[in-house]
Amino acid sequence: MFSEQRLDAVIGGRLLNAGWLSGSLGLSVLQMRLLAQSWSQGREALATALVAAVWLASSLLAATLLTGRRRSAARYWGTGLLLCTLPQLALPVLRPLPVPLWPATLELGLLAAFSSLLGNAWLLQRRPWPAVDERIALMRAALGTMFGLSLVWLLPAWSGLLAIFCLLPLLALDYWPEARAPLPTPGRMVDNWFDLTEGARRWRLQLTLDWLLQGGWWRYLTRRRQLGLVLLASGLAIVLGSIWNAVPTPFAAILQEQGALPTLLWLLLAQALALGLAFALQLPLRGMLGPSDRLIPERWRPWCQAVALCQPFVMAISLLALGLPNLQAPVWLAISLGLYTLAATAWGILLPRLRPSLSTVIFSQRHLLPPGLSLDQGQLAYERAQEEHVNRFLFVAEGLLTLLLTPLAGWLTGRWTVDGLLIFAGRSLLIGLVLLVGLVGLWQLIGYRAEESQSALFRPTPWEQLGPQKGQAPPPGAAAQEPASLIDEIEHFLQKRHYE
Repeated sequence: MFSEQRLDAVIGGRLLNAGWLSGSLGLSVLQMRLLAQSWSQGREALATALVAAVWLASSLLAATLLTGRRRSAARYWGTGLLLCTLPQLALPVLRPLPVPLWPATLELGLLAAFSSLLGNAWLLQRRPWPAVDERIALMRAALGTMFGLSLVWLLPAWSGLLAIFCLLPLLALDYWPEARAPLPTPGRMVDNWFDLTEGARRWRLQLTLDWLLQGGWWRYLTRRRQLGLVLLASGLAIVLGSIWNAVPTPFAAILQEQGALPTLLWLLLAQALALGLAFALQLPLRGMLGPSDRLIPERWRPWCQAVALCQPFVMAISLLALGLPNLQAPVWLAISLGLYTLAATAWGILLPRLRPSLSTVIFSQRHLLPPGLSLDQGQLAYERAQEEHVNRFLFVAEGLLTLLLTPLAGWLTGRWTVDGLLIFAGRSLLIGLVLLVGLVGLWQLIGYRAEESQSALFRPTPWEQLGPQKGQAPPPGAAAQEPASLIDEIEHFLQKRHYE
């Protein structure tokens, strides 16, 4: 009985992964259709970037407000997206509408807002199926733009029907009877049972906005020793996200003028090969790089961190190579984009493992914790609330800044051309990364000398410190100290155990 349920879950997971990937690629085709239509109105990169910014704003709204826990809501969002897609089939792709530029841009922006809102809310809904695999999410992020761009510019008359065809598999799974789904059907008793097993998640703590405004997210990341890595990842996401929202459509238009649209297929093939190489390299490293909810072994962690920090440099060099005039042949473009995809995929694989969540740290190292360290459910709930609040804040901040920089990238594309923008972005990223490495090295050197000046290698862990006895007053002039958090206690214990 157990093996049959496990087999059903494996098959169901593969079905959902295939349907989810197909649906996300179909949504990318719809996005590229609207951007291509906006470009054909007046060949204005700024207008196209504004439509892309509207699409991004709606996706951000869907990700923050419309990801409910009701499993039956997915079918309604998918049906709404399908109904919103049908009127778009009447749009003459790559041919201007009989209206002026900015009224047409406004109309296309409204269509982009509704399509993005419905589509992203549909993809992010909770379903009675296994979760989407990490590799499928990376494939969507890497191949979505180029797949939609190739389909729209090479097959403009058929792109709408092919997009609908890509949406149908996931929509069919959403209408599949929930009683026959691999996971239990939704219900109050089942949901409450899951909440009971999760322990501290039942507390549902909510932090106020004042905590963020007063720098709580900065202090939290500093305490977790993740501030530098998070700021680097957020900066890359903002800069690269704005570029890849503004550049692809003008780039495809340049290829059309040169009669070199088949180059898009070479670029798509290069990305697919880079993804296959990244996933193939991950297989022999399963002992070191397990699932994203498992910790990297301590002896391999410095090596993984060094490899991860090299990937932003590779991405910056690849962007620079994509814009250099001497490297505009299809072969060189494919090599540059393939290297960029390989580096971005490696970064996407390593980053979650270098930033483990609190639940991952506790679950993976629970057998190493000292007997006297009690995991208080209230304290654990507070720590998890902080973590979720910081992650939500970073997600929204990255989305808003990308939204603001996308029109600027479109305006610069209109003034400098696509190659000029790519060269400027690649050089700026390289200079910024070199300066960042220098500042981080100087900061670590200062911290290392400060540690050498101390008498002990490690400060006493919180459970080794003797608290004040009952009825005793603190020493005169002693300042009140903030109690150590749960994650401080666990990380200090694991660090001390590693060096003993």
